[in-house]
Amino acid sequence: MASVAFPSISKTTRLPNGTSYNYVFVEPKGNKPYILFLHGFPSSSFDWRHQIPFFSNAGYGVIVPDLLGYGGTDKPEVLEAYGLKSMSDDMASLLDHLQIKGVLGVGHDWGSFLLSRLANYHPDRFIAYAFLDIGYWAPYADFDVDAINAQAERQFGYSMFGYWHFFNAPDSAQIMIDNLERSMALCYPADPKALSQHLCPLGAARKYYETQSSVAVAAWFTPAEQATYRQIFSAENGGFAGGLNWYKAQMGRVNAADEGALPSERYHIDKPTLMVVCTKDPVAIPAIQIEGMKPYVKQLEIESHECGHWVQLVKAKEVNEMLKGFFDRHRGDGVTEKL
Repeated sequence: MASVAFPSISKTTRLPNGTSYNYVFVEPKGNKPYILFLHGFPSSSFDWRHQIPFFSNAGYGVIVPDLLGYGGTDKPEVLEAYGLKSMSDDMASLLDHLQIKGVLGVGHDWGSFLLSRLANYHPDRFIAYAFLDIGYWAPYADFDVDAINAQAERQFGYSMFGYWHFFNAPDSAQIMIDNLERSMALCYPADPKALSQHLCPLGAARKYYETQSSVAVAAWFTPAEQATYRQIFSAENGGFAGGLNWYKAQMGRVNAADEGALPSERYHIDKPTLMVVCTKDPVAIPAIQIEGMKPYVKQLEIESHECGHWVQLVKAKEVNEMLKGFFDRHRGDGVTEKL
């Protein structure tokens, strides 16, 4: 939540479609470009707390929104608002408002899905892309979570997306906010293997809450950070409902028509692209991420970290240096020119 975690550098803008976005905004120094950071579930701009000071001190501009349904940004109830094309258009509209022509894009988790669609719908707004943990996903009009889980069962012995059914349930948001401490522990576990037991298998997420199973919170997630997280995901601020709408929209086929209409040539990325895989994440299996990108990404660089899902938090120093090296090579010149 930009206004809570970064009050001195946060802004709120109402877009022409009426949607308000809360975001961190720092102008660059010299001719360095802006970096657009896109977070995932369940988080906010607070996910990028280690990257914001590092890159602003390095002279890069930073734009870090609370994405739709999160933090200080609007949280519509209608699922169509959470379509990836609609949210991609929101990001392009925000850049228009800021009069910024091109940016470097970084996505993590659902932010990687959104960055994927920005690459399809608005490729002219990007100089280069970096995907953390979750890679580029080509348009997938026939997305079928059950088919994905069945394939994962055959190939890896467990369902990767078993939790999607719980997240799609009408009572999931209430269950998660009623058990905020345990939700936080499940999402930020000390041992990434906890996801294999309590999240990935079909029915495991609901069982985790019903049986009061215990998971330890990661040591790197400090008490002060946990306090900020509680404030961002408090019931008063909407809890988890907005973030869960991303799953509900995907499972409700909100994206199907838009993705089915995209011509196949728009599936491909011709800009420099970095993929950072995480060897201990049971959801984002590195081999799947890499193989899914190779047919579509012409200039692909791959880096690996031995950690779980939250690579930008667990390996902040390493990720920052890796991203900076990549962006220093591919940032171009004069890209801060206004529209």
